[in-house]
Amino acid sequence: MAIEDTQNLPVPLPGQEIATADKNPFEPLFDRLMRPNDDTLLTRGGGKGLRIYDELERDPHCFSVLQKRKLAVIGREWMLEPASTSREDKKAAATVEAQLKAMAFDQVCLNLLDALLKGYAISEIVWAVGQQGVRAGKILARDQRRFVFDADHKPRLLTMGDLVHGVELPERKFIVHRFGAKDENPYGLGLGTRLFWPVFFKRKGISFWLTFADKFGSPTALGKYPAGTDDSARRKLLAALQAIAQEAAVTVPVGMEVELLEASRSGSIDTYEKLCRYMDEEMSKAVLGEIHTSGGGKSALGGGRDQVANEVRLELTKADADLLAATLNETLVAWISAFNHPNATPPRLSWDVSEPEDLKLRAERDQILNTIGLQPDDDYLLEHYPGWTKKPAPVAGKLPGLGAPLMPTDALAELAERLVQPDPRDAADDLADAAEAQGQAATDALVAPIKRLVESAK
Repeated sequence: MAIEDTQNLPVPLPGQEIATADKNPFEPLFDRLMRPNDDTLLTRGGGKGLRIYDELERDPHCFSVLQKRKLAVIGREWMLEPASTSREDKKAAATVEAQLKAMAFDQVCLNLLDALLKGYAISEIVWAVGQQGVRAGKILARDQRRFVFDADHKPRLLTMGDLVHGVELPERKFIVHRFGAKDENPYGLGLGTRLFWPVFFKRKGISFWLTFADKFGSPTALGKYPAGTDDSARRKLLAALQAIAQEAAVTVPVGMEVELLEASRSGSIDTYEKLCRYMDEEMSKAVLGEIHTSGGGKSALGGGRDQVANEVRLELTKADADLLAATLNETLVAWISAFNHPNATPPRLSWDVSEPEDLKLRAERDQILNTIGLQPDDDYLLEHYPGWTKKPAPVAGKLPGLGAPLMPTDALAELAERLVQPDPRDAADDLADAAEAQGQAATDALVAPIKRLVESAK
């Protein structure tokens, strides 16, 4: 079809959605309320709900890798760029930047990154109005369990008066950050659904490991009593068996026996340790995308493995930073700008996730370029080697480190010309040559006996 023909086609239903959430037969709504699509949460959450994901962070390795991923974003420098060079847009950018620097912005971002684990995170803005305009006085993290989402993806706050539907929330009040959201589900899908089972199996493995260590270190006491022994005597025997673990010596009634059952096992006994390490590696892969920089690898980094692992983590950091920046640009940044500069276009927040340059490689390359005759200019040095300048070119008539010339420039030129074209010989030159010849003859006469003595020595 020609281009001019497509210009006459009508726009199909402009601005209208067809496949809305309330028409989804696979996610039926309960009175226009949506529910999470996290199967792990639905099957294992029970009455705890999202609290089961908070308990995952009690595992040291799980907490470590989650913190590493969050702090990879928090540790980067954030930037705020105005939408244009207009005066109003620059003022809006300055206002937003001043407010972000005045608050604990890193803590705000860290709270919102809890969505990595649970799928979504919600923070409430406490606005303050003063002579300098509207500012975000405080931003408080809120428990995700206190909110539900309706078919329009808007959060509703559960209260004592309404524990099912919740109450409607005001606009420009709550920041909702999502992670792993699929389809139109507003609850997202966090890493908790993938970390639950490795943590669960690791805890079971550690419990079996501790039981084995207890049996191996402290043998089980076995008591034997004759048939017909009454209950009182059997209780005394049981108390004696229990005292074996704490006492150095015990007594038992006559006719009863005590034996110690030693824990015996053939083959490798590190099965439980291998199981726990394997679960740690699964956690590292789920959170960081690799295992070698989190202590889970079996060997030290070698070859290009460390570089590949670093590239994987850098990609995850960039993705997390972009998602968080998108959320804040649509909410906090846009709202501060709209309240204080309604005619300006909101600025854009971003994080610098570029990898620091390897100056050693650049210096080696620059050295190679210098050997073939290329020389860097001042702008290049200022950009790539701040604090360094080129050495000044040597000045005629000066020695390095000396400020004053040795002789006037005219005298230097005359001396150079005389060295290139020496003056013709005169009588003084002849006398000098004769004196040198006579001195050499006298020296040879003195050295000759010594020379003969050395040559004849055995």
